[in-house]
Amino acid sequence: MPDGTVRSAAVEASLDEGAAGAHELGVGGKVVLGVMGLCLWMLLMTATYFHTWFEKLTGLLVALAALYSVYILPRWVPPLRKVLSLPGI
Repeated sequence: MPDGTVRSAAVEASLDEGAAGAHELGVGGKVVLGVMGLCLWMLLMTATYFHTWFEKLTGLLVALAALYSVYILPRWVPPLRKVLSLPGI
């Protein structure tokens, strides 16, 4: 606390409850959420109408392989970890 006393986090949380707009989105946040929603909708419609099942399946497999090779595989392969430079591992 500002006066040097030690208290739990509940005291600080009770001080923040009175702050106006602590959990509200402004105009910019609403615009960003709207754009994100439109992008997801366009991605869904593109996948639905313009790609065959084979393309959808191979795209999913390539994406899963990329995620595996970037985030999981370097944990057991130190030379790959140095190339990808994963921090903290």
